Amino acid sequence: MEARDTTADKARAEALHEAALEALSRKELDAAREGFEKALAAFEACEDTVGQAMTRHNLGLTCQEAGDLDAARTWFEQSLAISEQEELDGGIGVTCHQLGMVAQLSQDYAKAKDWYERALAVEEKLENAPAEAKTCHQLGLCAHYAGDLGSARKWYGRSVAIFEGLGDKDNADKTKKLLDFLTDYERQGGDVEHPDCPHHKH
Repeated sequence: MEARDTTADKARAEALHEAALEALSRKELDAAREGFEKALAAFEACEDTVGQAMTRHNLGLTCQEAGDLDAARTWFEQSLAISEQEELDGGIGVTCHQLGMVAQLSQDYAKAKDWYERALAVEEKLENAPAEAKTCHQLGLCAHYAGDLGSARKWYGRSVAIFEGLGDKDNADKTKKLLDFLTDYERQGGDVEHPDCPHHKH
């Protein structure tokens, strides 16, 4: 018996996934979730592990956007397991970063730090400077929340330097504001405060 040509099946799965991404970009979360679930079933049917990891990651993003952090964590962990099995460094990096975001949103800053550091190691290996800058920013926030102002200053400074090196003035300025806030606050001898925007979506 001849093996089935899965080209058409993969094309259908990719089309379903793309439509779900468009729904997510429009904040149509129910439609996005339904679309990603259909795409996942299609990727599973044609045994496309990369597609499965990607779709589980995006289901995690959809649940995170909806505020369902437990479901988001589950989807991200499933995506990460596939990426690790298939040695997909890019997938490992982005999903570790998002697991850091989920932990941060849950105010578990120690766990968030661990996930961000895992993401950063991959980003450095891949020489992915934009992702590295964003992860350094988030590590700065986690240190700031935990009261480790020295580490916060270090991470913010590294993030600013990378953003400036990339010519990304907008993100450099956002992180600079946090660094300036921290410096001014320390000069005043005040207690640790959280930044005005506690959960930047980097």
